[in-house]
Amino acid sequence: MGVTGYLVYDADTGSTIATTTTTSFTHSGLVPGTTHNYRVSAFDAVPNHSPWTDPPVSVKTLPLDTTAPSTPTEILASAVSSSQINLSWAASTDDVKVTRYIVRRDGVKIAAPVSTSYADTGLSAATTYSYTVAARDAAGNISPISASVSVTTASAADTTPPATPTGLTAAAAGSTGANLSWGASTDNVGVTGYIVRRNGVQVATPATTSYADTGLSAATTYSYTVAARDAAGNISPNSATASVTTGNTPPPPSNSAGLAWDAVTDPNLSGYRLYFGTAPGTYLQSVGQGTSVGNVTTYTMTGLASGSRYYFAVTAFDTLGIESDYSNEVFKDIP
Repeated sequence: MGVTGYLVYDADTGSTIATTTTTSFTHSGLVPGTTHNYRVSAFDAVPNHSPWTDPPVSVKTLPLDTTAPSTPTEILASAVSSSQINLSWAASTDDVKVTRYIVRRDGVKIAAPVSTSYADTGLSAATTYSYTVAARDAAGNISPISASVSVTTASAADTTPPATPTGLTAAAAGSTGANLSWGASTDNVGVTGYIVRRNGVQVATPATTSYADTGLSAATTYSYTVAARDAAGNISPNSATASVTTGNTPPPPSNSAGLAWDAVTDPNLSGYRLYFGTAPGTYLQSVGQGTSVGNVTTYTMTGLASGSRYYFAVTAFDTLGIESDYSNEVFKDIP
């Protein structure tokens, strides 16, 4: 006719403890570490009951778990950025099973991962943090806390430029130079150098607060600005402009002679020699012993005697020492 249900019987107490229409039953609320014996009988709609199962099924509940897991060891911590520290540790052991770990930062619980690693994020830059780890099992037993490990996060990226240099001054240094100076800039980390611009073009990167600009043209006005730079490459705004005019080229001394000649075209040209004397075609220097003036086409001869007429000629010589004939001769009267 069809089975309609089952009776579950506690053979120890002699009582029926459940009626179910399925072929399974969970007996809960039992005392840990105790033995229980069960019988089952089927019944139909009349109801007719089958004999009890024989012998009874015996089962013992697990004992109460009071053993804590072992203490986590080999705690490793590394700062991977200015805001994150990664942690890892060796797995703990337990008489039943470790179910998760408790991570504490500076003594405060921050996470309960099931694995043996954890990434702590949202931290402050350049800050030291201390971590411990404990293991926990399914019964809620918690191991002793591990040894503490400390680590410092990286410094935050420097994106702040130095302050703009102030007090820039420029003074002419003769006809071909200018001396610059300015006040030191400040920075949240540190100024490493300055960028000097002449007429808007970078010409120097001194580490100090002064710079001597040379090789300038005489009687010419130049404009300068200075910016500060830090180690991260942040650059301040340019300073206020300072302008300076170089001096005039001083006239040659009265007992001198300024000479100029056309360049010689020779792939092996080494330079020129200047010859002079107080009589036409007769020079005070032997051939090959003239004053070597380098590979230039102008030269000022100084130290000439007053009240005298001097005659001059130029030769060219190559890298093998071969010297040309004398150039045309010129003269100058020295007052």
